[in-house]
This record gives sequence, C-alpha cells and structure tokens, in this order.
Amino acid sequence: MSANNFYLNRGYTPQTQYQSWVNTTPLAIWTPTTSTRVILTALTISNNAAAGTMVISFGNTGGSKIAEFTVGASLTISPMIGSIETTAYDRPIFGAPSTSSSTGGWRVTAQGFELQ
Repeated sequence: MSANNFYLNRGYTPQTQYQSWVNTTPLAIWTPTTSTRVILTALTISNNAAAGTMVISFGNTGGSKIAEFTVGASLTISPMIGSIETTAYDRPIFGAPSTSSSTGGWRVTAQGFELQ
C-alpha cells in the first residue's frame, strides 16, 4: 500500500503546497496548522534558473536538512520519496535554491498530509 493510500484510508485529507523563488533566500514550502505535523508523500521541483541544488529542510537553515536535489537548468524532477514523516509539531518545511533568477526560476510543489 502506498503512503498516500495509507493516510487516505485513515481519513486524512491530502493537501498540496506550492512555493517559487527569484533568489536564494530560504522560503517556507509548507507551514502546518497549529498542533499538526507534516507527512510529505510527493515532491515536484522545477528549475528555470541556472543548474543548481534545492535543499529541503525543517526550518529556514540547512542544519535540519531533509533532502538536497540537483536539478539542471530548464528541468523538472519528481523524486520518489515514498513518504517523509516529521516528528516535530508546528515545524515548517523550507526550500532554498543555490541559484537565482529574476523570473521565478525555481518552483516546488509538495503533497502530503497534516496529522495531529
């Protein structure tokens, strides 16, 4: 059974979050509602800037890194992550690209669930 079906079968509502960047400043991809934690079940990362990396982390620093993806210029990737379950409540998930673009070069779509 997929992680998505596992949480659907338990009555949780799937959610989709989106963020785009024009510079390399870390931005929140997913800020959970109060007293919930996030389960990521899918990520899509698009890069229309120069080739670089996208760091996905808990909080806005790289110290709590979840994953780092290398993405070429003008590419989109959808890595198979299965599920990534956070154990901390109320902890946002951030993204930080290594390259910038004046046209919103990086985009991340995250899908998953919020659990109490």
